Amino acid sequence: MPKIVKSHRGIYYVEKDGKVYLCKARGLFRNNNVKPIVGDEVDISINEDGTAYINKVYDRKNQLLRPPISNVDQVLVIMSLSSPDLNLYLLDKYLLMLELSSIETKIIFNKIDLVDEEYSKRVKSIYSEIGYDIYLNSNIKDNSERFLPLFKNKTTVVTGPSGVGKSTTLNRVFSHFNFETGEISTKSSRGKHTTRHIEISRIDKDSYVIDTPGFSALSLDFLESEQDVSYGFREFQKYSTSCKFNNCVHENEPACAVKNAIRENKISNYRYENYLRILREFKNLRGY
Repeated sequence: MPKIVKSHRGIYYVEKDGKVYLCKARGLFRNNNVKPIVGDEVDISINEDGTAYINKVYDRKNQLLRPPISNVDQVLVIMSLSSPDLNLYLLDKYLLMLELSSIETKIIFNKIDLVDEEYSKRVKSIYSEIGYDIYLNSNIKDNSERFLPLFKNKTTVVTGPSGVGKSTTLNRVFSHFNFETGEISTKSSRGKHTTRHIEISRIDKDSYVIDTPGFSALSLDFLESEQDVSYGFREFQKYSTSCKFNNCVHENEPACAVKNAIRENKISNYRYENYLRILREFKNLRGY
């Protein structure tokens, strides 16, 4: 089925039968508040003069909100342990969004060659203990044999902050591609934006990779309630049903089973502190 593999300024690049067509969307989409996005399966019409139009967008099995991509199988979040420094608060905000999108998530912690082994293991344990598949990586060596199976027969979104080594990692895994890379700014110690648009790359017959622009912040406008924040921290679910109040947000309520689990070291205090920061940021956003 035709699929949108790239979009740029209102032009949609649609792959059909091995060929890519530049398409515009019919006005009916704007009238119905439907905006085609990368990953959408569509119907297109091709005119004799070579112009093409999207006539229909099929129902999406899922949708990633930041950046807007549909019909993905998994998201691979890449973070660096150094240069730039690891930002667990930003990571936890992004994981929250992915949990609410019900999209399978894996995490790669890059640049382990720049930190001591104990630090790498400590960070890994925080997230592996709550059920995420975690990979420690250095791009000094070739990791194609290790990572290639992760992408097989899947549509994978690769995302993370600028400068963490997303494109470098992809180039190590897929040597026949050339994902655009950049250096770290010496002034800000942050990555320079290199990937500037969303584009699907076909790896083989049934495998696709989507490299995305790096980010340095994430708005919480995807949240609708305080309960969304709690729901998005997967390790809370095991205990939250035992809280005294059904609408407990695990902040100041008495008889909170989640806070008891934290005191008993069953939930990471790092994660809980970030949870409270996100909760406060959401309240400020909504003016509570």
